[in-house]
Amino acid sequence: MVYCALSVSLPAVLSALLVVNSGIFHPAMATPVDEDTQDPSEHEESDGPPDLTTVTFAHGTNSKQKLRDAIGNTTIEMIEADIVMGTITGANKTKRIPIMAHPPATTSDLSLEQFLKTVLEAPKGIKLDFKSSEAFEASMDILTNFFNDMTDETFPVWLNADILPGPGARDNPGVNATLFLTACATKFPFATVSVGWTTKWSQDDNKYLPEDIDKMTELLNKHCVVSQPVTFAVRAAYAANSVEALTNLINSSTEGTTLTIWNSSPNDIVDMEAVNSLIKAVGKDKVYLDLLPFVDSASKSDGSQLLSKCALVAASMLLAFGIHSYRR
Repeated sequence: MVYCALSVSLPAVLSALLVVNSGIFHPAMATPVDEDTQDPSEHEESDGPPDLTTVTFAHGTNSKQKLRDAIGNTTIEMIEADIVMGTITGANKTKRIPIMAHPPATTSDLSLEQFLKTVLEAPKGIKLDFKSSEAFEASMDILTNFFNDMTDETFPVWLNADILPGPGARDNPGVNATLFLTACATKFPFATVSVGWTTKWSQDDNKYLPEDIDKMTELLNKHCVVSQPVTFAVRAAYAANSVEALTNLINSSTEGTTLTIWNSSPNDIVDMEAVNSLIKAVGKDKVYLDLLPFVDSASKSDGSQLLSKCALVAASMLLAFGIHSYRR
């Protein structure tokens, strides 16, 4: 079953990433292309498994200006943005609606509704990161209207939420898992389900535990999230310390399941040599990288210098001022 049909106007790399594999959304082109008119370079890129680590993200696109910049940047293929409950700058301060902002911010010049109307005109994928149960619940009607408005110009839509407590944040349960997963499965079957664990920087609780993995897969099975594409969002600093657990997670999951390794704090010390080991173990066709620029650059550098490079950059910035079973 095709979950996301793409216009041929999409950038070549993103087009090559929207493929359906065994009923699971796997970035690859879902719209048939006439081989007589297809660009030869696009055909070459589609040969073999896609390298998902090359997909480019705009992170924290939570204002009108940042959204304009991301849409206008031809090197950006996925636009990531955060949703909280709050108010629009200059508008009624008593009416709280879903807005584009990252906690602790509660004001923005961009609402979720405005964001979605704007991206309908842009051939970019989007990742919507819901920061609370209230924000997700208040967004459901807006999302329904958005999906109804998507006609022949469709593109990847990821719905993301941290639905379980994780490293450094064991007391923060995140978004209500039943609310999020049930809505994804029943109301938004065309979306990629992106799920993660709440995290906070910690040097002691610094990895994803086997029980973290087990609880997540149990939730996915319980709520029958098995016919949709799924990506597990993991914090780079902790993913680096969890190579075996995350490799086992992907290897025991249904075909097409992926990892999204993310980083949003310049203060995180990321062992990119270990992250690269994880990418190698899992496969570049199963890993997205949503990283800050200096970390992303380090992921493509010589492995022996990666940890020191990331630590040096982070320290400098700190001185200057982050039903199938899903387990076979």
